[in-house]
Amino acid sequence: MIFESVTLHYFDYLPGKKKTAALGENIHLLLKDAGLQYTYIRHKNNEWPEIRQDMIENKKIFSPTMPFVEVDGFAFNKTAPAMRYLSKKLGKYGGKNEEEEYTLDAIADCTHDYWRAILPVFFATDEAILNEHMEKTTLKYLDIFERAFAADPSGPYILGLELSYADILVYHVLDDDNALGKAKEYPHLAAFIESFTLRPNLVDYFNTLASS
Repeated sequence: MIFESVTLHYFDYLPGKKKTAALGENIHLLLKDAGLQYTYIRHKNNEWPEIRQDMIENKKIFSPTMPFVEVDGFAFNKTAPAMRYLSKKLGKYGGKNEEEEYTLDAIADCTHDYWRAILPVFFATDEAILNEHMEKTTLKYLDIFERAFAADPSGPYILGLELSYADILVYHVLDDDNALGKAKEYPHLAAFIESFTLRPNLVDYFNTLASS
């Protein structure tokens, strides 16, 4: 599937956070890994009321949130559903059968739960609060994801050798929680992170992020 026009929309960079922070980066990584030509627009917060109204009135999005994507005139949003839609259109990043699709859906739900648990401490700087979050939340999800990646011994991804949209969600939620370093203490997560960051369409991007 070759798209004529792809545009990803998300909010502008968050003060004090990496430019990759929050939900837009999930779709960004999928588009980049797929090797698609696309435009990524980061909108100022004060633009949101107008964008929201346009999404409702003109783009026919009934629950306007960002990120949202426009592909050849069709607009769609909600992070995981948007990634599933793109996966189906591209013919990759999804499951090959109902059982694999279920696995990816379940892990996507776990990343959503994890993200919701991160939000209360997303801008926290107090070491006591961050340490408590690590003990109560981060380690819980590292255990969950380690079991998920261990399930298919052919690895390094959730479904073995093929990257899925759920892999991308796991990588980025760990990054948003500043937990990639800790995740490398888990053998299957470590193998996943190494493989993912060395993918041909992503390696230069990650190197650029590391040097910025």
